[in-house]
Amino acid sequence: MHTSFTGVWVPIVTPFAPGDPTCIDHAALARLAQHLAGEGISGLVVGATTGEGILLQPGEQEALLATLRAAVPQLLLVMGLSSASTHDAVLRARALSPLQPDGLLVTPPLYVRPSQEGIRRHVEAVTESADLPVLVYNIPYRTGCQVELETLQQLALDPRVVGLKECGGSLERMQRLVNETPLRILSGDDAQNFMALCLGAHGVIAASAHVMPRWHVQMQALVRDNQWQQARHIADALQPVIRDLFAELSPAPLKALLHADGWCAPEVRLPFLPISAGLHARLMTQRQALLSHTF
Repeated sequence: MHTSFTGVWVPIVTPFAPGDPTCIDHAALARLAQHLAGEGISGLVVGATTGEGILLQPGEQEALLATLRAAVPQLLLVMGLSSASTHDAVLRARALSPLQPDGLLVTPPLYVRPSQEGIRRHVEAVTESADLPVLVYNIPYRTGCQVELETLQQLALDPRVVGLKECGGSLERMQRLVNETPLRILSGDDAQNFMALCLGAHGVIAASAHVMPRWHVQMQALVRDNQWQQARHIADALQPVIRDLFAELSPAPLKALLHADGWCAPEVRLPFLPISAGLHARLMTQRQALLSHTF
């Protein structure tokens, strides 16, 4: 059982066929994954938020996993799992378990805003059903609930609960998570990744790492080697494009940028929408700036 979830992880987009978001473009997915693997990332998260996982149809996430296993057998693959219903989440975990992904990224129940005990019991039920490594996904601005430190400490008593993707919290909370839990802490707030790494986070799960992935890998290596100034230069260079990648609902801006680089079509599934003309123009400007940047 893998427990060393560190480094730069990419929550990979789900490419759709040009003009047809009902059809997954598996060839584009494989090509993009091979590119990312060649840039030194540690793993991929499949069918989660950036991968429009909540909109995938039965069997599509399994098909994504099969394509990625064949394309990048050297990479760890974690599957996203989000549901408002613990019953449904357990059924989904049981369905994914025989496929033996390297872990599950489990979101607290969506929409219902459960108590801390409800969150704990939800994650415990999924963990028991899957018998796979589990990373908890704390993203309160999407779920409506926060996974508190004490709840994470309780969940960590099960050795199968190995990590946390942390989004939207304060730097003080990040520092406490690193120091007061045994979990692998992975920053999921791209704009704060540099500061999270400086505070001791073990890695990042970064949608923005689709773009210039080697810079993200290099930034973490520099922080690890206490070369703070050089790492900050990379963070500063990435910050404008990170800001624009989340200026409208993700992953539409990211797909537009990936389309400009020839990796996939820009299609997203409703209720996601294509990005505005103004944002598209800014992203193209940011793209040119990144391509011309040297350290």
